[in-house]
Amino acid sequence: MSRSCCYVIVFIFSLFIPVFAPAQTVLLDDFNRPNNNAAGPIWLESETVAGTSVTVNANLLRLGSNIAGRDYVYTDVSSLYNTVYNSNTGLLTWAFNMRQSRTDPSGFDNSNYGVVFVLGCNTNNFFTGSGYAVVLGNSGTADNLRLVRFTNGIDANANYTNIIAPAVDYGNDYLTVRVIYNPVGNNWSLWIGSNLGFFDNPQTAAYTQLGATTSDATYTGTDLLWLGCGWNHATSASDYGYFDQIRIPNLCNVAPQPIIEAAAANATAIGANSATLSWTRGDGATCLVIGKKGGPVTSTPADGASYVANANFGNGTLMAPDEYVVYSGSGNSVVVTGLLPLTTYQFRVFEFNGTGCITNYLLLSPAITGFTTIDCIPDAEPTIAASAPVIISGLTSSIQLGWTRGDGDYCMVVCRANTPVTTPPTDGTAYTANAVYGTGSTTGVGEYVVYSGTGTTVTVTGLLANTTYHFEIFEMNATGCNTNYLTAPSATIPGTTATVSSYNLYFGNLHSHSDYSDGDLDNVCNGANSAYCCFDIGNTALNFDFMGISDHNHNEGPVMTTAKYASGVNEAALYTSLHNDFVAMFGMEFGTISTGGHVCVYGIDQLVGWNAGNYNIYCAKGDYNTLFNLVASTPNAFTTLCHPNNTDFNNIANTPYNVIFDNAIVGVAVKNGPYNSTNTTYTDPAAGNNVNYYNNLLSDGYHLGPTVDLDNHNSATMGKSSEGRTVVLATTLSKAAITDAMLNMRFYATEDYNLNAAFTVNGTYPMGSIVTQSSNPVFDVTTADPDGELITTIRIWYGVPGSSIAPTILASAVNSTTLNYTHTFATGTYYYYAEMVQADGHRTWTSPIWYTKITSPLPIELLSFTGKKSAYGNLLEWTTATELNNDYFTLEKSRTGINFEPVAIIDGAGTSLSIHHYNHVDDQIKPGLNYYRLKQTDYDGAFTYSPIITIRNEELGIPVSLFPNPNNGNFIIQFDSRDNRSVQVLDATGRLIYDQEFQDRKSAEILLGNVSEGVYTIRILSGSEIHNMKMMVTEK
Repeated sequence: MSRSCCYVIVFIFSLFIPVFAPAQTVLLDDFNRPNNNAAGPIWLESETVAGTSVTVNANLLRLGSNIAGRDYVYTDVSSLYNTVYNSNTGLLTWAFNMRQSRTDPSGFDNSNYGVVFVLGCNTNNFFTGSGYAVVLGNSGTADNLRLVRFTNGIDANANYTNIIAPAVDYGNDYLTVRVIYNPVGNNWSLWIGSNLGFFDNPQTAAYTQLGATTSDATYTGTDLLWLGCGWNHATSASDYGYFDQIRIPNLCNVAPQPIIEAAAANATAIGANSATLSWTRGDGATCLVIGKKGGPVTSTPADGASYVANANFGNGTLMAPDEYVVYSGSGNSVVVTGLLPLTTYQFRVFEFNGTGCITNYLLLSPAITGFTTIDCIPDAEPTIAASAPVIISGLTSSIQLGWTRGDGDYCMVVCRANTPVTTPPTDGTAYTANAVYGTGSTTGVGEYVVYSGTGTTVTVTGLLANTTYHFEIFEMNATGCNTNYLTAPSATIPGTTATVSSYNLYFGNLHSHSDYSDGDLDNVCNGANSAYCCFDIGNTALNFDFMGISDHNHNEGPVMTTAKYASGVNEAALYTSLHNDFVAMFGMEFGTISTGGHVCVYGIDQLVGWNAGNYNIYCAKGDYNTLFNLVASTPNAFTTLCHPNNTDFNNIANTPYNVIFDNAIVGVAVKNGPYNSTNTTYTDPAAGNNVNYYNNLLSDGYHLGPTVDLDNHNSATMGKSSEGRTVVLATTLSKAAITDAMLNMRFYATEDYNLNAAFTVNGTYPMGSIVTQSSNPVFDVTTADPDGELITTIRIWYGVPGSSIAPTILASAVNSTTLNYTHTFATGTYYYYAEMVQADGHRTWTSPIWYTKITSPLPIELLSFTGKKSAYGNLLEWTTATELNNDYFTLEKSRTGINFEPVAIIDGAGTSLSIHHYNHVDDQIKPGLNYYRLKQTDYDGAFTYSPIITIRNEELGIPVSLFPNPNNGNFIIQFDSRDNRSVQVLDATGRLIYDQEFQDRKSAEILLGNVSEGVYTIRILSGSEIHNMKMMVTEK
């Protein structure tokens, strides 16, 4: 471990918040086994009703009975990790799922309700032992999640001492919890997963810290070898405590510290906004670079912590005021950008070994370099403007724009709603572009930068439906403060997003076969005009509005020819023209099962194949890459994946996301066949389904929906072998409208041939929509069955595109025809789809809605918000570049980072395009971490919040002296008052070796006796305050 030995009192304060690696756990038990009246082989049980109070139910540990008391399970984990916590050299992490079913648990006294996860106890009798636990259940207060220390048992509220207890009411939410213990300082932190509607995977969940990191060493030197789960309850037999996916510490053996520091740090190519740093590497596996604006670097990295590096200064981990991590890696140089002109910077390079919790940094003599940036010198202005702007496409929430480049190094696109752009960019100003409207920099009020680069196209998202947006394209030379924009002439164009249409439901099938390949097994429609004959039969099926024949594309077995294919296309067009109540379509089923699977292709009216002399467009057998590229590049063409096997289609389900494939594929069959069915009474549905494959592709990032394929090979069964249907949401019953529905994934798959279903978000956007907005998504599922069949279950599934993690249930309703649910989260992108189950077992799956929630654009453009300690208190400063209808700021403060209170109200500038500076001194400060944020309020009362910043203030009332230091184990502490205090001494491993209380004393003589040489921690406890200092013992 990295240490510095000093001969003065050293007070250790940390101004940064390190990100400790969360994955250092191993699975203890996930309870994935059949229902059982026993918890499992590793668990011992204490039950109020033997054999029934502790059960495994639905792959969860369930505790409860109708006899008042306490049920718990426990196991000895001392062989799995070091259960004397403070003797570990790295972090200890526990993670688990926990829930209690009562919405208002009352605690842990007799006949109360409460759930407890025991991290560690010194005995297997949880009614008498002591240790640490996470509990949910309070008497007469909100049901907040608490990290506690318990003494003499878990069976009474009075036995618990809160370590971390933020006032957040969780009731009966599904909790994913993480606890991290750091033996350095005996520091504890408590974390909660972001999803409260279901049990998330503790290993991959996104966590938020609850409260502040807090020190407690009461039992960390005790062997806490027993871990367990408990439920305190009264007599209700319908209430339970639940646990799942218990993960325990995986020992972090700290990596060896490097020996040789980085050296010879140097800065070259120093400009106004950037510089190149280089250094000679030491012997660490990796190195970390920290930079500071305006003075020397003051912070150092902490062992066991990981940091986010970003070469754009100010975007990496904030280590201290104006200090950021700019590089982490094995290299020896970095180009740092985002610097200010005529400003001094210093950078330090630290060598380290290991990753995550085993990281060990060498801190003694880092390589150092510093410099002052030069003044800005504007580049030459471009002479040729961008031209020929064109709106390539406009959907309900996005517009794709294209243009021809001028002669600038780069170009920038500014967008404004409803009226043209009026404020051009300013020379010497760097703007941040974001294609999500409202999130980039502004050149003027409501004028957002949506693109900056060297390209010729951008798709702008986050737009409102049926709204006109104006775009202006500016050429520019150079970057940063050297930028010079050509503002006149420029290229301008308006574009309007599409209106969200009203849709009708049309039921049909896009996978069947005629005599032109291997269909017509019953010889009902053989020979010429086979396709027309099949359409005619399909038109007599119940609830059957459209039908596609996708005959095989080859002559291996079935004999497809270019003439037959052309005839099928013509027969479909003719049949549709003669029947206004039915749409006929003709496509092909490309591929063979033995060489990669079958793909239905529509919209390419020429035969694609590989048999010599038997194709219009060549594509080798099994070459799905070429096929999907062909489809993606053909207007109004699309493919669906038929009866997929796991490795079909070039193993698409098990390889990285491919955007070309995504542009070609619109659906996957979740039900198929039976292909050889002879049933004409709608009673021969396919066995099983391919929903897992569908989920797999969604989790990989593909945008597609589910289909039901009848795959008819007997002509008489067209549309009649089962009730299975693909249902499209289309404006009219036409080939063009059905194709549009398929291309935009406005369809669902159902086993009931007349179930009407709708799945929308925010009351407007239907299934298949890709939406970006700043509000939480509000989902509505509605169903109607003309036959009156009961809907027993509605579920909304959701997942993260590109995560490769299967979706999980977000919300559900039982015995209801509707479901309304608001998904509350900060920001991010998810996909959602609905599943409906009827009383007869028929299921329906919708296409997803992809929803991205962005932060609401601030009515102010906040350039900076910083805080620092001063002689008069904490100085908070912020600067705005623009303000729109800004009434006032409220400066808010919190001790926990969760619950904020107002400190001061400062008037805003109303509407202004000028830079404004604000400041306030908070002189009511307390020791430790103080969290601040700005609440900006408009004239109409609407408000938004800034990011949170943190200032750590030194603790007050510290001991005034310790002498001598160094010493031989005997020393004197002199206090600044006669308050009662306790003095503790801990050795380098965190082990408590001395603990004595002193009352009404101004000084105390401490005699440690025979102790080893080394660095010791002196801890002074006074009321609720804890103060630490370092002391060195030398040879006696």
